Amino acid sequence: MTKDTLLISATGLRKSYGSHLVLDGIDLQVAEGEKVVLCGPSGSGKSTLIRCLAGLEARQGGEVVVGGHALDADCKNVGQYRGDVGMVFQNFNLFPHLSVVQNLMLAPRCVRKLPKSEAHDRAMALLERVQMADRAHYYPGQLSGGQQQRVAMARALCMQPRVMLFDEPTSALDPEMVGEVLQVMMSLAKDGMTMIVVTHEMGFARSVADRVIFMDGGSIVEENTPTDFFENPAEPRTRAFLNRIEHH
Repeated sequence: MTKDTLLISATGLRKSYGSHLVLDGIDLQVAEGEKVVLCGPSGSGKSTLIRCLAGLEARQGGEVVVGGHALDADCKNVGQYRGDVGMVFQNFNLFPHLSVVQNLMLAPRCVRKLPKSEAHDRAMALLERVQMADRAHYYPGQLSGGQQQRVAMARALCMQPRVMLFDEPTSALDPEMVGEVLQVMMSLAKDGMTMIVVTHEMGFARSVADRVIFMDGGSIVEENTPTDFFENPAEPRTRAFLNRIEHH
């Protein structure tokens, strides 16, 4: 991985809540265009890791650099690279009092200072892409979970980020809505978007990821290509986790 293509770099990342160590010296490098899936048991630190990369969580130690911008430990300078990082949460986080198209236009207008007409055109093009253009003037409360999550993805894309971070984007959805969200994510991957995805959707990991990382106890236990990760896991903890998921 050359320095030119390195988009995200975390070195010796440490994060605690009080005396509870959540991330214990994480090293992670992600190249431009790479798709990385993070998996592991609940409480292993996956979501905290991507929240630290997004500048949503202060950290106690280590370095985080995204798109050439070093992030302060207290995240005070997050504004410098906020537009480079798109984040999609488990629970959508749409503004309920704004229509779908207004949700998408807000950040480009406030942060990127985009003229209203340009922000509107960009928002509508992205709603078209996630097959939600016909719901542009609905409010989030009028949409299903799967529809809200597709709008949330379009909203993140509206800032034209260089990397998209997904925190269990399908875990709050009814099973029949999972497919429509994964489809949008697959099309993003196909277009070359750099992605870090926390998920238990192992079919998605197998077909889309360049690398699968298994975390446990705040550390990276194992990382490999999807083929080797699923067919020949090296660590007993990884094998135990995959067995549990397969028989779930």
